[in-house]
Amino acid sequence: MSLSTDNMRVERASEVHRSGVLPTLDYASMPPLFVISDIALILGLSVLVDFLFSAQAGAGFEVTQPLGIGILAAVAFVLTNISRGLYKPWRMVRVVEEVRATMANWTFAILVVATVIFCLKVAGSTSRISTGSFAVLGFIALPSARWAMGAWLRHAIARGAVKGRATILLGDAGELSKVVPAHMLVRLGLNEVRRFSLAGPDGSAGAEMLSASDKDSLKAAVQFARQHRVEEIVLAMQWSDIERLDAVRARLRSVPLPVKLLPDEVVSELLDAPRVDFGSSIAIEVQRAPLSRFELVQKRLLDIAVASCAVLLLLPLFAIIATAIKLDSRGPVIFRQRRNGFGGREFTIYKFRSMTVMEDGTKVVQAQRNDKRVTRVGRFLRASSLDELPQVLNVLFGQMSIVGPRPHAIAHDDEYSQLISGYAFRHHVKPGITGWAQVMGFRGETAELEQMERRIEMDLWYINNWSVWIDIKIITKTFIEVLRKEAY
Repeated sequence: MSLSTDNMRVERASEVHRSGVLPTLDYASMPPLFVISDIALILGLSVLVDFLFSAQAGAGFEVTQPLGIGILAAVAFVLTNISRGLYKPWRMVRVVEEVRATMANWTFAILVVATVIFCLKVAGSTSRISTGSFAVLGFIALPSARWAMGAWLRHAIARGAVKGRATILLGDAGELSKVVPAHMLVRLGLNEVRRFSLAGPDGSAGAEMLSASDKDSLKAAVQFARQHRVEEIVLAMQWSDIERLDAVRARLRSVPLPVKLLPDEVVSELLDAPRVDFGSSIAIEVQRAPLSRFELVQKRLLDIAVASCAVLLLLPLFAIIATAIKLDSRGPVIFRQRRNGFGGREFTIYKFRSMTVMEDGTKVVQAQRNDKRVTRVGRFLRASSLDELPQVLNVLFGQMSIVGPRPHAIAHDDEYSQLISGYAFRHHVKPGITGWAQVMGFRGETAELEQMERRIEMDLWYINNWSVWIDIKIITKTFIEVLRKEAY
């Protein structure tokens, strides 16, 4: 069972209590506090920027307009954060994710403001300089404030200054040992005041689901809950032991308190996957589908922007490379080879020719170190990855993406699909010029099956965790990786 929080340092509850720090903040008050902070910051920033520009221009300051813009931006920003659950304390302590989400949500809020100004036809009476400055400063102030609030909350929780609902923990010793009290506070807002361990059935023939020791523990837990201000009971037991769970629940019905069951170790792995509505119930998405329409639009826009800029900026370099290839060896400038793309559909990939052969059949031999088939110019192109540049045309044609799993020759696809489980899942997105595996050091030849398995593992992680920010990160790291390590 896992109640861990990413990138967070917290102490066990017992250690906090020994330090003598008394809780001063209620866990339930955290979300409203964060909402109020965001609203105050946005309104204050809007009014302050307009006041400073009005003072500089020597004009009279009217608070109505900047206040209206600030209210509109604050409502759009706060509602977007609420819909994505970003004000929950366990999300707030994940500072990096919060900062990224804040920048994306602020962009949406500014688009809402611009749309309303346009639709109401008040652009002429609105100061474009002050509104633009307000938007730009928001990209600095809001992420900075979110980082500061997250750091403050982490520190407060670690010191024991945050108070959650008083809870007793009841369950099997093995499951209880995996529950950290401080993590319960962060994830669930629960403050563990005591835990009771169940020994389990004695295993004898005809034995009841609850042993005598279990009954004593349950009786002690019920008595403790009645005598103290306990607000909740949490169970830590294996979900597969249904009969025993029912027996424990029956004993706890005498106490008018909510009883919650934590996921065990097996169920925790499933619950990490996205949850979706499935009729009147909820289903777990154990395998992600291809990107949604909105995600596809986002990715396509990024591809077109990067590929278009690359073509315009690199045309002179293309001409130089083409001339060098022609002068160095006989053969075409562009190497063409069939690859499998999105959904396993075949397409022709373009590369600058770097070898004396043009293999594209049932057997394709990967380039190796000191391969005699590689030309003199080709050796430089492969080492610098310049031979991959013509693939920006594949991107513009919609056959590839800037970032995605690297496409392999069809002969290799057929081979590895039979050797590596999950290999075909790579085709759930378009192949890319660069990818997560490449920036993690898995470039060039894959002489051993283990190397390809590791590369596929990286590709599958990328598909299951895709976001625009990850694509931008990979594009940035690609330049560093190309300079750091040569391929052959």
